[in-house]
Amino acid sequence: MTLTADDKLAIADLHARYYVSTDEADVDGFMACWAEDGDVLFDSAFGTFPSRDTIRAFEDEHVHRGMAVGKRHILTNLTIRPGDRPGTALTTSYLQVIDVVNAPRIIATAIYRDSVVEKTANGWRFRVRKMDVDPGFAKVMAGEGAHQAA
Repeated sequence: MTLTADDKLAIADLHARYYVSTDEADVDGFMACWAEDGDVLFDSAFGTFPSRDTIRAFEDEHVHRGMAVGKRHILTNLTIRPGDRPGTALTTSYLQVIDVVNAPRIIATAIYRDSVVEKTANGWRFRVRKMDVDPGFAKVMAGEGAHQAA
């Protein structure tokens, strides 16, 4: 399948809405980024969520009481290429998480490799997202980098 310029713009917009909805604690907006039928999968530093229900429960906790509170998510280096099946695309992007409540600083970095997006009746939506966090975030989570993050 050839991706048009409009497809690529819509897919880039999907990625932006994904992060802005997290930063704005908009769980419904976040869920609108996901395919509404069939299998979906979100594999992250916080666990594996294999359904819309588990993704929603995670996102609600994450943006209201969890690690995303007071953070801003920055997307960079987005690549978009045709998927293996018609009506799909694969994306790769970098993520930087910035603490915006305390002293502004990057507290985590990660890469999303080969996210699967699908063209649905409601536009492009995520089907699969797999996050690979960089080693420094694991150190912060374990408390090893806490003095550097403070």
